[in-house]
Amino acid sequence: MFENVDLDDLWYEGDYPDKEEYECGSLESDDLIKSIEDDLGFKLPQSYIFLMKKHNGGILKKNCAQINRRKRYYDIDGIFGLGRTSKCSIYEANKDKDYYEENLIAIGSVLSSDGKIYLDYGECGTDGEPRVIAIDKDDFDGNDPNPKPLELTSNFESFIRSLREYDEDKEVDKKFVPDDNIHKLVKKKVLVQSNMWIYTVMLIALLLAVVGFAFNIWILKLPVCVDPILLVMLIITSTDIVKRKYKCWYDEIEEIKVENGIENYVLKDTDRKMFFIVSKKEKINVGDTFLCTTDGYAFKYDNSNR
Repeated sequence: MFENVDLDDLWYEGDYPDKEEYECGSLESDDLIKSIEDDLGFKLPQSYIFLMKKHNGGILKKNCAQINRRKRYYDIDGIFGLGRTSKCSIYEANKDKDYYEENLIAIGSVLSSDGKIYLDYGECGTDGEPRVIAIDKDDFDGNDPNPKPLELTSNFESFIRSLREYDEDKEVDKKFVPDDNIHKLVKKKVLVQSNMWIYTVMLIALLLAVVGFAFNIWILKLPVCVDPILLVMLIITSTDIVKRKYKCWYDEIEEIKVENGIENYVLKDTDRKMFFIVSKKEKINVGDTFLCTTDGYAFKYDNSNR
């Protein structure tokens, strides 16, 4: 079980505020495990029990689940240990269930969304091998009270094997190193097509100040101090964009979804949310190449000659 997996490297071993709440101590008897299973009403996977006997709960160092080549699931906080007294033990975490958790056993938490990682016994029964799913607060639809789970892996051992340390730089295509022309292009796109409304508002306010302080004070009812503040904001924002170096990678549009008349673009290899900078004249088609940045911007770019 867990062959070729360094289980010691799985956990974060430093100090953290909830350390005592997560780590449930050593498992000295199988009787405790059996009693917890009886109380929960589900047989726990042998791989989970095996792992808890080695390290009974805690915060993860490897907190990113690699679902497949394209998708990852981030910010898994920790795994609940086998115990009764600790706040983050599997017993305490499942003692008071919500309406949708009838066939679910919570085994971990998700840091970024207050969600949880579950063993799902809905298809396998109480004695079967459950799949591992995630449910975030963001998965709740106002029109549908039942959350939509995301399947991470088909079993617990596969889930542990899938865990990786999250490294944003791994999203960048190592074959592509942005040059000065790319940096200039990205800055132009970000400045003109994304932040132009900010600059427009600030420049109009500054222009009004030049025309006359009287108009500014008596008509717009703005204090005189607003003008230098806007000028400082303009300089700071411009300087930040000009000096910034962008880490970039290429991707292509795999699918275009239309919801409520709005086009949403799905990239082939990039799962993270991107802010697509698209002008009104641009027509986006499936297969178009996009240049993506770690800041979350993406815009159409032809790299066929590179």
